[in-house]
Amino acid sequence: MKRMNLRDVPDDVYAALADAAAANRQSLSAFVVDRLAEIAEVTRLDAYVDSYQPPRGSGLTIDDATAAVRDVREAS
Repeated sequence: MKRMNLRDVPDDVYAALADAAAANRQSLSAFVVDRLAEIAEVTRLDAYVDSYQPPRGSGLTIDDATAAVRDVREAS
């Protein structure tokens, strides 16, 4: 595993992360690594969406799905 050091973390950001880590019963390091892993998954998601092929015969396109998600977001 690689090691990473962070600098210039604002005090309020550090405090929020430390509080969230404690609430999740994790060390600050473990909590931040979990959040970074989530971000890494999202960045890989773009490649997945670009290569996604809808099930055959569904008649749906990625544009249809995107529009449906936007409609739900706007309604709430």
